[in-house]
Amino acid sequence: MCKKEVCQLFYLTRFKLVLCFIFVVLSIGTTNAQGIELVNFGNKIKLEKSSAEPKSVYKFANSEQLLELNNRIIIKIKAGMGGGVTNALKQKIEVGQLATFGPFAEHEFMVVSLKDASAKRLTAALAIASGLEGVIYAQPDILQIKSKLEVENHNAAQWLTKTLSQSGSMKSLPFRLFQLEKWQKQLQQLTQGEGVKIVVIDDGFDLKHEALSKTKVLLTYDIERRVKDVQPQNRFDKHGTKVVGVIFARENDALPAEMAGLAIDAGLIAIRQTKSWTSHTLESLHIAQLAQADVVNMSWRTQLLLEPIKDAIDGLAQTGRGGKGALVVIAAGNSGKMIKANSTEASIASAVVVGAMNSSGMPASFSNFGKSVSAWMPGYSARGIARNNAYSGFGGTSYAAAYCTGMIALLLAAEPRLTASKVKQKLAQVSGLALDNQSKQSN
Repeated sequence: MCKKEVCQLFYLTRFKLVLCFIFVVLSIGTTNAQGIELVNFGNKIKLEKSSAEPKSVYKFANSEQLLELNNRIIIKIKAGMGGGVTNALKQKIEVGQLATFGPFAEHEFMVVSLKDASAKRLTAALAIASGLEGVIYAQPDILQIKSKLEVENHNAAQWLTKTLSQSGSMKSLPFRLFQLEKWQKQLQQLTQGEGVKIVVIDDGFDLKHEALSKTKVLLTYDIERRVKDVQPQNRFDKHGTKVVGVIFARENDALPAEMAGLAIDAGLIAIRQTKSWTSHTLESLHIAQLAQADVVNMSWRTQLLLEPIKDAIDGLAQTGRGGKGALVVIAAGNSGKMIKANSTEASIASAVVVGAMNSSGMPASFSNFGKSVSAWMPGYSARGIARNNAYSGFGGTSYAAAYCTGMIALLLAAEPRLTASKVKQKLAQVSGLALDNQSKQSN
């Protein structure tokens, strides 16, 4: 066994031991008062009780976006001050269980379960926690319930055409897909992703699929059920299998070589997470940090970016990979919408936000777009694997993000010393776009 493999085994073993000692604080209580205030990126947002929904369900003021609360609060603290904050907190409120995730750069997160689940106590706990020394902010733990949102009528192709015209890059449009395919083949002649650790956070993974039978699975964990089994649990658990297939599926009689995974020899850490509780996403990112992930795939997004998620992703992008920065890959979204600052996970400048190209090398009409998008990858439907050992089409920005994840794995395997910033610059060059200053400075 080589030195690199010994080091990887040590860190993965340490990770498993640490994971065993994480407190389970996910016993959910409900809230029942009429209003709670959320402070997010310095903005105060009123959470109003939704009369037509169960008592734990609220909505953002002046919006139909629904969310659910429980008996937990999320506290961002300065790294190393957890002990003092915990002691001070226990003196002032009744704490049930507590877990700490991180550190992410210079901060970490405490997830605190309250014994009293009433909204009145939740509001009081948030106020008390926010005033403690070492605390940067506190938020309720939130589950965003997917709802139909108004979509702004923007055209991604028109936006990109204007952007490229201004930068003098219009001539690259017909050759974007050719350049990407050429780069992929060059990298695959050197490597198949060996030594790179990829975390995929998604719903169920059919790891028993014939095309995944030789995948190097390093770790599996179901955030919600607290078990190692990440197999699909219902008919809706199908997205994760498709995402993993784009990266890891091996060629067979049903899957031609051109449709096989991009980085089949990379290592997979599969985290099953089907709900967007803030605490769940923080724990998934914490696992990625403990496992020393090189790339983290999140081929999804929520309706509203919450500050703790941005801060955790920023931390991974800054300190992951031994200070070179982990690459957190996020799908831009399929609403054909301009991405606004601090709107969703797709607005995070430190992440690799991926838009979808159509078969002409232009942004697909459905793809979200904007300055935060740092790469454009194929998003048109392609044959891939599906649950229950099946095969089906897969496309959209989820496919594009998975494709980008595989490309990053190839690049890091070939050039492991690259920083996250350098990787993003290479992706931007292939996409024919120059990174904006904010994205450059984020790493």
